Amino acid sequence: MKIQRIYFILTGLVLFNMIFGPLVRATDSGLACPDWPLCHGKFVPEWTFHIFMEVGHRYYSGILGLLILGGFIIIYKDKEASKQLLVPGVISLLFLISQVILGGLTVTKLLHPTTVNLHLLNAILLLITCLTIALMAKENGDSSFDLKPRARFLFLFLILSIVYQIFLGGKVSSNYAGLACPDFPTCYGSWLPEMVGTIRFQMEHRLFGYILALIVFGTTTFAIFELKNDKVKTFLKIGCYLISIQILLGAFNVIYKLPKLLTGVHTLNAVLTLLACYIASFYHFRKIRTEK
Repeated sequence: MKIQRIYFILTGLVLFNMIFGPLVRATDSGLACPDWPLCHGKFVPEWTFHIFMEVGHRYYSGILGLLILGGFIIIYKDKEASKQLLVPGVISLLFLISQVILGGLTVTKLLHPTTVNLHLLNAILLLITCLTIALMAKENGDSSFDLKPRARFLFLFLILSIVYQIFLGGKVSSNYAGLACPDFPTCYGSWLPEMVGTIRFQMEHRLFGYILALIVFGTTTFAIFELKNDKVKTFLKIGCYLISIQILLGAFNVIYKLPKLLTGVHTLNAVLTLLACYIASFYHFRKIRTEK
């Protein structure tokens, strides 16, 4: 129970940090500190709003890293928990280390889109790892999984598609393509504009968003009619609500010209959609005695 609570809290903290980062970028604070890990050569620099956002994100990330390290130490010292949770605990540390490295590169490479997008993807992997540990601890560390359940490829495709869509959203942000198309749902009045420059990033994100919605709705429909696990159905239904809200948030972001708070909510909702569908997949792959 202790490890379960710790890692559910860590999951929430990582989730918040994934919103904090995009807000740093949305407020144009990403290069408020041109050096790393210090800021203008100081641990505590002179404060401006942009420096507060950037340094605040660094401080928060540093504290979060120490908490994740602390969680791993607790797993390591618990003989029973370490039998089942040590491997995902080690993986969480590896993702933590790579996240720190990518965070530094994001600054030193002057917000290069590649490092920004890798930073985002690594954060997703860290989030999912912490959530997996929490879910496994909730099941008393039971790591009994059925690697060949019904429609396993459908669920894998679902998760990979959501991650890819978040990646496409990251490309839109890192390439400053959020307003490449000033109207919605068309782009300069066209449903299929010429895919050049930043318009390509914007339209790829939009079009795949519609495809993703169909994938989420289709997987949920399959689960309702073909599966028995109520947890899988419940979390997929939540995913349907969230993906519907996500499309609306995307439209509002364009219509209202990327208000900072709304862009943060858009990112938050995207990650919540991933978490809902991931939890559904987690329980789909677990061995449930009541299912065949």
